Amino acid sequence: MVPRKKSSNKISKKAKHKIKVAKDANIKETSYEKSYGQKETAINLAKKSNAVETESVSSASLKSQFNQKAEKAEQSMYVDDKSARFDFVGKNKYWILVTTIIIIVGVVFFFIRGFNFGIDFLGGNLMEVKFKKPVSISQLRKEMENIGYGKAILQNTAQDQYIIRTTPLSDQQKDLILNHLDEKIGIVKPLIQDRNVAPGFSKTITKNALIAVAISIVGILIYVWVRFTVRFAVVAIIELIHDILLILSFYTITFREFNTVTIAVMLTILGYSLSDAIVMFDRVREELRINKRDRFPVIINYSINKILSRSLTTTATTLFPIIVLLIVGNETLKDFGFGLLVGIISGTYSSIFVGSPILIAWNNKFPKYKK
Repeated sequence: MVPRKKSSNKISKKAKHKIKVAKDANIKETSYEKSYGQKETAINLAKKSNAVETESVSSASLKSQFNQKAEKAEQSMYVDDKSARFDFVGKNKYWILVTTIIIIVGVVFFFIRGFNFGIDFLGGNLMEVKFKKPVSISQLRKEMENIGYGKAILQNTAQDQYIIRTTPLSDQQKDLILNHLDEKIGIVKPLIQDRNVAPGFSKTITKNALIAVAISIVGILIYVWVRFTVRFAVVAIIELIHDILLILSFYTITFREFNTVTIAVMLTILGYSLSDAIVMFDRVREELRINKRDRFPVIINYSINKILSRSLTTTATTLFPIIVLLIVGNETLKDFGFGLLVGIISGTYSSIFVGSPILIAWNNKFPKYKK
């Protein structure tokens, strides 16, 4: 019996050892599985984190691209054009203020002393003089200027015969003119004609001038309306009225003689001013066709900057002979040159600085283009 017990104890120990080894193996396997599972979980979490980060970056990139496109869509088409720099539209109130002040001053002077009307409007004295020798009109004009009557109207009827029209003269003034001409050139007495001229002729001149201006305005209105739109046509007429008012204002301020030459100047300036306005309108129309992104004031400002060089060059070229005329011309030519000088500057000014704010204000009130 004793040996069996010993054997039993030995088996029991071996079994315990095996169980212990098995438990250790199980523990190691469980630890390995647990460690592997943790690693796998960490890898999955890392993958998910990378996926979220990638998705976040992708979303941020898309958002950035969208914002860039939105900013690009909001940017002006002219942002890269360095030639369009000056903000004319932003200073509209200053341009309007300048021209308004000049016109108001002209109106004030008109009520204070009126126009300095010439012979055609006031009437005066008419003398037809026959000279003892042929004389040129420039020579006769020079002699009249020497005694202060350079603005007299001289009409040649023969090589040695002239009609001299002046403002109303007293007997002393008439004697002064005749004695001077007799001394310098020599005249045949008695005079062929010596009479007073009524101012009734001025009514005919004024009537014809007003009819000419009215026909011009109607023709211009129809032409611009057909070529552009009605708002451009109305703005063109406003510019022309502005130019006429500005010329008349300068005549009252400077008190230069207002005569038939002044009427001719105003009719001439109507055409010049319209030409400048058409150039401006044509540029605006072209920009409106190709630019659907920018607002109307931006397009107007860009158009002004683009035509400015051309307008200033044309104006300077036109003014050069007029300035020469003012320097070396006689009194009649100086009157004509003065009117042209004021009218051409006014026409250029109105096409750039007067028409544009009116177009913008009209579009703000009755939108047709992007405000």
